[in-house]
Amino acid sequence: MGRFFSWIILTPLVLGLVLFAASNRADVVLRLWPFDYELTAPVALVGVGGLFAGFLWGAVTVWISGGAARGRARREAYRAEAAEREVERCKTEVEVLEEKLRAAEARATAAASGASLPAPAEGPAAGAQRHIL
Repeated sequence: MGRFFSWIILTPLVLGLVLFAASNRADVVLRLWPFDYELTAPVALVGVGGLFAGFLWGAVTVWISGGAARGRARREAYRAEAAEREVERCKTEVEVLEEKLRAAEARATAAASGASLPAPAEGPAAGAQRHIL
């Protein structure tokens, strides 16, 4: 839909520019004061060149004025990525703690019911000692 509206606006502008260039073919002399320099160019070229120079001036001005907003957007994007990394780290930590809690609850339930769970081994020697006793 937006593409259609751009065609509606751009088509008459381009048509007007072409008509302007076709109907203004006379030469004009441009003198650049205070220099002793003259330039002869068609009126259409001078007119379109002025429009193009104005467009470039406006584009550069807008780009420069938007520099602070672009910098702020980069900083906020970095902060958002850092926050997402922190959230993932915290989720992983919560999962580990929940697993430890489930294991502790299982041991407590087993101890309360009278069943004994073997203690975790501290190495190869611990297993050997347990069998000896």
